[in-house]
Amino acid sequence: MKPILYVIVLFSFLAGCESTSQQSTPPPSVASLLNNEHFQQVELKDPELFTLPAEEQKRFLNYFTRHQGDYLRDDQVLYQYLENKLSNFNYFSATLNAQQALQNEQGNCISLAILTHAYAQLVGLKTGFQAVSSEPVYSKQNNIVYVSGHFRTKVYAPLSEEDNYLVPPGTVIDYFPARGSFYSGRAELKDLISRYYSNLASDALIANQFDLSYSYILKANEYTPNSAALYNLAAVLHRQSGDLAGAKHIYQTAMQHGFKDTNLLHNYAVLAEQLNDQILAEQLNSQLAMLRQDPFELLATAINARNNGQFYKAKQQLEEAIALAPYLSEPYIELAIVSYQQGNEQSSKEWLEKAIEIENKDEKLALYHAKLFALKGQH
Repeated sequence: MKPILYVIVLFSFLAGCESTSQQSTPPPSVASLLNNEHFQQVELKDPELFTLPAEEQKRFLNYFTRHQGDYLRDDQVLYQYLENKLSNFNYFSATLNAQQALQNEQGNCISLAILTHAYAQLVGLKTGFQAVSSEPVYSKQNNIVYVSGHFRTKVYAPLSEEDNYLVPPGTVIDYFPARGSFYSGRAELKDLISRYYSNLASDALIANQFDLSYSYILKANEYTPNSAALYNLAAVLHRQSGDLAGAKHIYQTAMQHGFKDTNLLHNYAVLAEQLNDQILAEQLNSQLAMLRQDPFELLATAINARNNGQFYKAKQQLEEAIALAPYLSEPYIELAIVSYQQGNEQSSKEWLEKAIEIENKDEKLALYHAKLFALKGQH
């Protein structure tokens, strides 16, 4: 399913108030908490995040000049160009710079924000970024739980000195208007760049390239040294590379300074289990229980219920997991297993087919197809 690039034109906006807590001492930077003796810094190439190919620059500038001054504002001209240019653009988990995203016609929300900013700066249009919440994207790899945030870009309309707006008008460019997401906070260019390097650090971590992950975390730290997500990523790096004490120190520091989110609590609880610190694990799990459950918690609870023969309870929790993250295949697979154990083979086949429909990883697809083939072969 191809994503839809969409636009929201903002003429007026009631800004919400965001409360901030006063800290007696500022939190230390993530870089200062890293165990530098445990890793070796890798030299990173300059990715030139916002550079477009010369031919594409010329093409866009010609289009922009041709349509400037028509019935559309400059920010709307940019949107119109992007809408035509990215008609085949696919939402993909890779984090890419502007040139890579353009050439591959794919990328995640960070990639799209980078690409949008690259075009905007060519014609002197200002951009802002917005953090979006309400429907987080979950994934789990190598016993690490990831809850991805979401970014979108606002390209501001050019204003004269006489114009006076509480919030300047502009065009918001994003994926998936049907996701039910809403604005949750303002972000800056430095937040976008930090997220780019954090994502690359996560990719390296999954591949067990610990020195490369460490180097990307240091790079992200240059832009957001006190990010809760970066604290968590640094701690996970230490845990995965065997420095459990270093990981615990980072988590303790983050908690002392009020940094608590689902990612951080989940992964700290995993560390507590590894350290056989049951008291700490219970404390962290209690805090997690006070937060809204995520699909992986529900999935784990459902599997436990299924193993105990509590099929109705398992189904309920799997349906809740699907409501939170309908793009995950695992809850559908579990529903297939529950249906099969209850003797409903037709329902089991339907759930397997649904899992195959939404799964995009080849190794899982092969497994699901094998299960479906085996089930169909019984008749």
